[in-house]
This record gives sequence, structure tokens and C-alpha cells, in this order.
Amino acid sequence: MHTQNVNVAASESPKTWGNGPKICVSANDLRTRWHVTGKNGEKVTPSEGKHFPARNGSYGTDVLLLDETDVSALMAAGHTALPCVASSGGGMTALYDLGENAVGRFIIVSRGQIFYRSASWQEARREYMRRASAVRAEEAKAFFDRLHEARDAGLDYYLASDVARGVISLENALNPVPKNQVTAGAGDTTLNEIPF
Repeated sequence: MHTQNVNVAASESPKTWGNGPKICVSANDLRTRWHVTGKNGEKVTPSEGKHFPARNGSYGTDVLLLDETDVSALMAAGHTALPCVASSGGGMTALYDLGENAVGRFIIVSRGQIFYRSASWQEARREYMRRASAVRAEEAKAFFDRLHEARDAGLDYYLASDVARGVISLENALNPVPKNQVTAGAGDTTLNEIPF
């Protein structure tokens, strides 16, 4: 069988595919290796990838745990980034092409974790559509749950949408900090000098 389904919560391990050493790289720049600080302050390869969303609604950046041989083959073929075939901004899901020589050429990444890998374009495309729509539905449900919670707390739609998008917390929206106001005793008293 050409496909392997990988648990979203589990990181890619040698048991899933490829027995070579793993490296954590940015999908946007394969030359960049990502490390975390270990117990003794040394740099170690993280146990799982991560997704960094963009603020402007575009897809953002994936940092993935991949086989070093796959990354080397892509770089030898002249790629400096992992070729992204498709991505969904709010769905935090992307479809990448590892090239013709890789086992399981197409990988679907969801929230920074490898969700599915396949050598078949048709299977990868179908699974990408399923996963992107499922993640988008989860994100929409979470947004509307936060929106309804804010509306039930008495906020107007404007503030409730800020709470639902995570711009401000519900607590800060309910108890706003008073803005600094200029008093008559301040250095600028031009308001008192208005001639009418």
C-alpha cells in the first residue's frame, strides 16, 4: 500500500516511514534547521513540528520533522523551500511535494504535524480536501463558541468579535482599563483657552 496515515498528535517517528535521521526544518527555507534547548543547555532536534500562523490571514509557516535524506534530495534538486502544492489559510493545512525520489511523495501537514503521506496524487488531493475542511470547521466552531460566550456576557458584536478572534481577552473586554485623560492641571491647557 502506498499510503500511511499518521496520528495528528504523534510526531513523525522512525516507525512511520524512513529509518534515517530526522531533522526539523522550515518549509519556507530548507537550509534552516530548528532546534530546542535540552536539559543541559545543548541544542536538540524537537520531537514534533509546529505551525506559525500569519497575522494577515495567509497560510503562515510550517516547521516539520522530516527525514534528512528527503531534505538533502530536495536541496540537491535545487529547491530551497519545500514545494507547497496547496494551502488553506484558516484551515492550517498544506499539501507538500517531496519530489519523485521520496517514499510517500506527497505529505499533508495539519497544524504543523504530518497528518498523511501518500505516493498517489489523487489520494493526497482527496485527503487534503477532507483535512482542510475538517480543520476549518473546527476553527469556525471554536470562533462561534467564543463569539456566543462574549455576546452572552453582554458585549456588543464589535467587542465580541475581537474576543472571538483572540485580539483581547473576555476579561479585558468586560473590565476595560480606563484611558489616560488630560486634566486641567496638566501642562497642556489649550482646551480652556477656546474663545467661545
